[in-house]
Formats: sequence, structure tokens, C-alpha cells
Amino acid sequence: MRPAHSGFTRVESNVYRSLAYATILAGALAGSAMAQAPDAGCALPSEPKGIPAAFDAAISGPADKDRACMKALLIPEARMMFVSIGADGTPSYNIQTLDDWIARVKARGHTMLEEKQLKFHIERYGNIAHLWSSYALYSDGKQVARGINSIQAIKEAGGWPVTGIMVQAESATAPLPKEYLP
Repeated sequence: MRPAHSGFTRVESNVYRSLAYATILAGALAGSAMAQAPDAGCALPSEPKGIPAAFDAAISGPADKDRACMKALLIPEARMMFVSIGADGTPSYNIQTLDDWIARVKARGHTMLEEKQLKFHIERYGNIAHLWSSYALYSDGKQVARGINSIQAIKEAGGWPVTGIMVQAESATAPLPKEYLP
């Protein structure tokens, strides 16, 4: 006895099966993306004065924590530039993407990090802002660095995302001036 004909050719059946698998995969990926979306605590600051506290919250915690809040705070094209001064006084810099920074920090494992903005000043014109912020960084409760963050941000419909950051840690040859300390 011949099986009943479904009305679809073998090619049509394969197309429908492929569409069904694609739909299931798309649903799974959408669920995964939704699970990775930042929570309400990751909202962009509504004003530039909220950026330092947002950075402190996004950086502080276990070094290997989820960085969804940090990703929500910066535009995808943002760059982080780390400026340093060598023992001979020669300046140098290292430019990183946010993903580069996340990988570097994550390599520290469960180390507890805490960043505190010590004092900041905001310059704003229309839809652009510049924050000059002194900070202290702690690792497992011990201060390991202080320095200056130069943060640039732009106003968008959802708040003030950061477009770029330059950081220079304090050193023996470049101590933080008193006016940047609390």
C-alpha cells in the first residue's frame, strides 16, 4: 500500500522544514539576546552628572562579572585610551575597544574591583559633554591606582552615552594635583 500523499513535493517539504528550524533558531537567539539585555539599573544617565556614578557601578564588582551595564553606557564605536609615562618620562598610550577592556579585566578572575570617582567637573555645550574626573581604583579592598578620566559623551533620545574615554593613572612623576582630590 502506498502512503497517503501530503500534497507537498519533497523539495517543498524540505523548504518548510528549513523554515521551521530557522524560526526555532531565531526564537532561541531572541530569547538569548533578551536574557543578555541590560536591566533597568543599566539605563543611560539622563544628565551628564550621572555618568561618574554609572561608571562606578559598571566597573565595580567581580572582575569577571557580566559587563552588560558597561556596554549599555558606551556607544559601540567607543574607544578607551590608556595613557602612561615610562620611567624615563616618555609618554605612551594603548587604545582598546570596550571588548578588549572587558577581556583584559575578566582575566583577573573573581578579584573584587571597586572604582570611585573622587571629584569631577563637567563642561557641556548643547548635546555634547566632557567630564574631567579623578578616580581611585581598589582591588580586593586595597587601593591600586588613582588617576584622571577624560570622558566624552553625547546626548541621545535615551540619555547620555559615552563616546570615548582617556585614562591616565597617577605616577611618581605625575601625581594627582590637589585640586582634583576631594
